[in-house]
Amino acid sequence: MAVESTHPDYDESLPDWKQMIDTEKGERVVKEAGQVYLKATTGMVADGMSHNQPGYVAYTNYKHRARFPDAVSTAVSALVGLMHTKPPTIELPSVMEPMMEKATNDGESLDVLLRRINEAQMITGRIGLLLDVKTGTNVGTLPYIATYGAIDIRNWDDGAFSDELVERSLNLVTLDESGAERDNNFEWTTKEKYRVAVLGDPTDNEAAGKYQVGVFSESLQFSPAGMITPSLAGRTLDFIPFTFINASDVVASPDKPPLLGLSDLTLGIYRGEADYRQALFMQGQDTLVITGGNDPDANYRTGAGAAISLPQGATAEFIGVDSAGLMEMREALQNDKAEAANKAGDMVDKGSVESGDALRIRVVARTATLNQLAKTGAYGLQQCLRQAAMWLGANPEEVIVKPNLDFVNDTLGGEELVKLATAKSLGAPLSNISIHKQMSEKGLTELTLEEEMDAISEEVPADASSNPEDLPDGEKPGKKVVKEEEEEEEEEEEEG
Repeated sequence: MAVESTHPDYDESLPDWKQMIDTEKGERVVKEAGQVYLKATTGMVADGMSHNQPGYVAYTNYKHRARFPDAVSTAVSALVGLMHTKPPTIELPSVMEPMMEKATNDGESLDVLLRRINEAQMITGRIGLLLDVKTGTNVGTLPYIATYGAIDIRNWDDGAFSDELVERSLNLVTLDESGAERDNNFEWTTKEKYRVAVLGDPTDNEAAGKYQVGVFSESLQFSPAGMITPSLAGRTLDFIPFTFINASDVVASPDKPPLLGLSDLTLGIYRGEADYRQALFMQGQDTLVITGGNDPDANYRTGAGAAISLPQGATAEFIGVDSAGLMEMREALQNDKAEAANKAGDMVDKGSVESGDALRIRVVARTATLNQLAKTGAYGLQQCLRQAAMWLGANPEEVIVKPNLDFVNDTLGGEELVKLATAKSLGAPLSNISIHKQMSEKGLTELTLEEEMDAISEEVPADASSNPEDLPDGEKPGKKVVKEEEEEEEEEEEEG
C-alpha cells in the first residue's frame, strides 16, 4: 500500500488549488509557471522553444512584457482584514487556557490561528487541523494543533455510503509533510515524508478502534509496524483528531475556492496584457522594405546618423502592424480590470462619506459569503479544541469559539457625536448615560461614565464656572448632573 496515493476528489481539485496559490502569490510565480498560464504563439513554437532558440527568446520577452494584476492577494488581504476588524470570542476550560497564547507547533495563538484558517479558506477553500501530542508526554502536558494546506491533505476515507442513516466516521487521513531538510553540512535536500492517521485496521476500512499514527519517509509503503497509539496522561482516542475546514462546511469533501472566479479573471487579464503589449511593441518595430535593390550584400542601417544608398529607380518604405485593434484591446482590458476590482472587494469608496449604518448595509450586501466563511472557520477550530478537551478529560462544552461577524469598523466620529449632543440640547429624550453607551460600543472610549466625569473634573477648566474651587467641598464638575439623571431614570423605571 503506497502512502503517497491520492483521493479522487484530491486529483480533481488539485489544478484549482495550484492556480489559486500561484495567483495569490503574484506575478513572479505566475510567470515562472510559463505556458501553464500563458501559451506561446504558433510562430514562437515554429521558431523553436528550446533554450536560446528564436522562439524561446521571443516567448520570454512576450511573457516579461505582460503585467499580472495582484487582485487575488489584494482581495484576500482586504476580506480577511474585514473579518478581523474585531477579535473573536474564545473561551476554554481552565486546564486549556495556556493554549490561548500558544496553540500550534509554531507557537501561534488561537487568534492568529483563526486568521490563518480564514486566509486558507479564502485562497484554496480548504485547510486541515490535526491535534497532536509529543510522545512520552506526562500529566499536565497540552496537545498542540498542526495545520495542513489543501495540497498537503492527499488522501482520506470518511466511511462508505450506506443505505442506513448512520453517521460516517473518518478512518484514514494521509498528510504530506515533505520538504527541505538540512543535513550536517549546511546543505538542504528535499525529502518525501507522509503522516498516516488511521482508525483500527486501515485495510478493512474500519469505523471503530484506537487512533494510530505513523510517519513514513524512507519506505513509502504502509506498514503496521510503523504505527503508534498516541496517548495523553494515559488516555487514547477512539477517533482521528483531524478536522477538515472548507469554505462552507467541515466535511471531508473539498469545496470550490471562493475566489476562483477572480483568479480566472486575473489570468484572462494577464493573457490579454501579453497580446496588447506585444502589439504595442510591434508598433515600434516597423520593417524596412526596399523595392528595386539588387545588391544582396548591401548592409542597410536605419535611424539617426544612418544613410541608405539605393540603386537608381529603387524605393524604400516602412511597413508595420495595423493599430486599428489596439483601442478595442485596451477597452476590453479596462473592462476586465474593473470587474476584477469589483470582485476583489473594493467595498468602500474612500472618496465618499457615509454614515455607519449606510456603510454597514453596503458592506454586508457585498460580503454575504464572509458570514459563512467566518462561521465555518470558527466552528472548525471549536471542533478541534473540543477534541483537545476530551483528550485532556475536560468538559468540551466549555470550549466556545465565536467569530467576529461585524465587518465594519464604524467607530463613533466627531460629527455623529455632535449630532447626538445637539439632539439632546434640542429636547430629545437622550441622557448622558445613553450617549456614553454609544461611545463605548463604538470604541470611542473604554472608561465608565463615572471615570469619564472624574477625568473631566481633573482637567483645566474652560471658564471660572467650571472651576472645582468654586464648587462645594467634595463636589466635582458634572457629577451632580449625572447623579440627577441616574435618579430620574431609576424613578421612571420604578413608575413603569
